[in-house]
Amino acid sequence: MKKIKNNLIFTERVIERSLGKVPVNKELINIHNRKRGNTFNSFLYITAFLSVFGIIGIILRIMNGFDDMSAWSYYVTACMFIFTTFMGAPMVSMATKVARGNWRRPISRMSEIFCISGIAGLIFFTPILWVLPSLEDGRKTLWFFDPGKVPAYSPHIWSTLALLGFVLTALTLLWLNARPDFAILRDKSKGKSKIYSFLAYGWVGSTHQWGSLRDRVSVLGIFYFMLLLTVNYFFASDFLMALIPGWVDSLYPVTLSHNAIQGGVAILTIAVFIMWKWGGYQNFIGLDQLWGLGKLLFGISLLWFWFFISSLMVLWYGKKPNERDVLQLLMFGKYLPIFLFTFFFVCIIPFFALTLDSIRKSYYGPPIIALSVLIGNFLDRFRHYGSAYSLDRTIDDATHRFASLPDIAIPNMVDLMVIFGAVSMPLFFILIISKYVPVISLWENREYLLYGSHEKYYKTEVLVEGKPY
Repeated sequence: MKKIKNNLIFTERVIERSLGKVPVNKELINIHNRKRGNTFNSFLYITAFLSVFGIIGIILRIMNGFDDMSAWSYYVTACMFIFTTFMGAPMVSMATKVARGNWRRPISRMSEIFCISGIAGLIFFTPILWVLPSLEDGRKTLWFFDPGKVPAYSPHIWSTLALLGFVLTALTLLWLNARPDFAILRDKSKGKSKIYSFLAYGWVGSTHQWGSLRDRVSVLGIFYFMLLLTVNYFFASDFLMALIPGWVDSLYPVTLSHNAIQGGVAILTIAVFIMWKWGGYQNFIGLDQLWGLGKLLFGISLLWFWFFISSLMVLWYGKKPNERDVLQLLMFGKYLPIFLFTFFFVCIIPFFALTLDSIRKSYYGPPIIALSVLIGNFLDRFRHYGSAYSLDRTIDDATHRFASLPDIAIPNMVDLMVIFGAVSMPLFFILIISKYVPVISLWENREYLLYGSHEKYYKTEVLVEGKPY
């Protein structure tokens, strides 16, 4: 900061005043307003068709009833995949904003656009409320249950409230971050000005509004992270661990939140690669963005092994009969092939591949590794939720162990409809909203110009970046 007439002018005030002198990047506006090509429209129609296909699958699954929990194993897996993949991507924008890294500016908006996936997750989650048994069935739970005083459907009530808060916070964050861009497009675009006038209502770009924007985004970003942990806590405890007798692991709810962030980084890496390769953003997305995401994916994949081994030790050294059954159910029994593939795709491949500079620091290496992580993430959800919802929870009185362990369920046509729908519906919402929300932030691109300059260094020229406030 500097001193002018005995008044302190903070860095953010200088930037806000200087921002008006930086012209809006016309190329970004033209790319956003251009007519979408056949490839984009084809993907839009395919995801729309598969989304309708998935909704039909939901209806068919509901018509078959809620009594047979094993029939819902793939459905719950697909639903949890949405929350542990798509809804983890916005954390990349929020975490890198806290770290004040300039490299994230071209990809932060794409990260925020994934917030729209919460609507698809909410649609798929609703029927599961009727699948989960109430507290009256006698299963072990974290909730204190007193008939007549405590509702038997407490897990359902609190999970729904937490999920609604999570989705609303995500949508609000997306709107707040995109509001300045809506104002720019309101003034620069043609044909959509009414929509942008509504979305940017009241925005004039005053110093007060910029300060308020940053404060609100910071607070909502904290709430988003807290709700991410809370929602995954409910999904891990009430919708999974409480259904498997003997599974006592206080670390797993945090593990599921970590898996969500890992899946979010992976799917964002693929989205950024698509923007760079086919989206026309080669002038704005470079090696720094994919390299940065590769480093994030490498570190988070190492954490996966730490969470796994920490949870394994609790059951491995406990050696109680039901704890050994949990190990047989999730890892060493009939789900052993699923576990091995999960470990290979989520941990082994990212670890050994991303340690190599030639792969990590490249355009094609991180997206390929990210695809491996997504496959492993889905298998991991199926390994846990598929086995839990297929389990016969009858305990043998003589051995105090499970009467039988479930076989790996083979998906039928309805299951495949649900799986394709769960993957396609978030993508359909993302493609639709990308027609109205710029996938690269216009105002952050303008702000970045104030932080960097090209300076001569010996016989070459380098980019010198200032540390953001």
